[in-house]
Amino acid sequence: MVERVKAAEIKRVIEFIRKEKKEVKLLLRKLDPKDFPFILGRLPKEEVLELILLLPDDVIKDFIAKLPLEVLLGILTSMDRGRLVRIASMLPADELSDLIGKLPIQHRRILLKELPAFKLEEVKPLLGYSPTTAGGLMTNRIPRFFENLRVEQVVNEYVARFKLEEYDTSNYVYAIDDKGRLTGAIDVKELLLTPRNKQLKEVVRPQLRVVRPDVDQEEVAKIMARYDLSELPVVDADNKLLGVVTLDDAVDVIINESSEDLIKFGGFTQKPIAPYLTAKTVELVKKRATWLTLLCLLEAITATVVSRFEFVISTMAALTFFLPLIIDTGGNSGSQASSFVIRSLAVGEVTLYDALKVLMKESLTSVGLGLMVSPLAFAVSLLVTRELLLSFIVAAAMILVVFIGGVIGSLLPILAAKLRIDPATVSSPLLTTIVDIVGLLTYFTLALLVLKL
Repeated sequence: MVERVKAAEIKRVIEFIRKEKKEVKLLLRKLDPKDFPFILGRLPKEEVLELILLLPDDVIKDFIAKLPLEVLLGILTSMDRGRLVRIASMLPADELSDLIGKLPIQHRRILLKELPAFKLEEVKPLLGYSPTTAGGLMTNRIPRFFENLRVEQVVNEYVARFKLEEYDTSNYVYAIDDKGRLTGAIDVKELLLTPRNKQLKEVVRPQLRVVRPDVDQEEVAKIMARYDLSELPVVDADNKLLGVVTLDDAVDVIINESSEDLIKFGGFTQKPIAPYLTAKTVELVKKRATWLTLLCLLEAITATVVSRFEFVISTMAALTFFLPLIIDTGGNSGSQASSFVIRSLAVGEVTLYDALKVLMKESLTSVGLGLMVSPLAFAVSLLVTRELLLSFIVAAAMILVVFIGGVIGSLLPILAAKLRIDPATVSSPLLTTIVDIVGLLTYFTLALLVLKL
């Protein structure tokens, strides 16, 4: 939910924009620029572009880098080129790098060609890194000073440059040697209280956590979250300071990664490029059809399994009454275990080397869960069929399918990670389908053994 604008107010804004576009500028001045992506995500594409073109440049710059590609492409073709370059020039280097990285090659080249020389100089070092790495996340407009300078000189220069808005960060001042290598950092507030006659190297904290520019953005976010860092320096192999990743970028990574994992876990083959409310139905169908078709084919195996045990069913037809109960409970057990393990892998609580520990823990947990729900399944079966033997089969099968579902659900994400596949790709629908097949085999095989057919 948007922090500063209530849902009711946003709804009125959207209705007003649709009806009174000439008066919209007066209303827009009352809104926080950070709220616009939420509003834009609820408007049709053509109205989004009309609204953006009405906004002042200093408002657009606050959210343009976060817009979906579909909207960005519309802006590129609708907005005056000079105005677009002017807005791009107002962006911090890291946000401009993100914006350029989203664009198709032809648009990227045009924008880079028309950027002012000073802005091109800022952003060029960042474009050499993948946008999903520390190098792609970092900003290089940071307060860095030679370690031999006096604190008084550092403070004076810092204040002067800060007033000129030459820095994208304001938490720490970084000390470097004559070769640009990072030697320490100090909190700005602490620096202002430090005796002015000391050298910077005497007052900085030398032991810093750093990352290389090729480290994956998700790992960067984990490090910052684990150690409560507001900034994380990025250095090369020679420890030369390249820039820093800021907390706001780390938060964006966490949100985006969580969103992407949720989409994969739900069975999307591709991430939607437009907000859900404004996405075209055709695009949603395309992105979901492949996975749904595959799952449909896999589910067809369940029909084959049932047909293979036709003679068992003919002996005790009431077995079919509890098929949904058995397979759904097994699928739910697998989904629960999978969710826990995927989350633990994501935050670093579990590694690939913990597979055996995960197996042992989930085995015990699943057995415990199975023993809890088994009496309930027994009671339901007995109440419905009045058959003691069938109720025993259902209760025993419940223990087995919950156990199997939990084990499969816990190990599949680890196997995926071992194969260098995103664990979230082991989606809930896929996992449920696999557990359905195994659960049916278990249920009917148990019935076969008990009935001695």
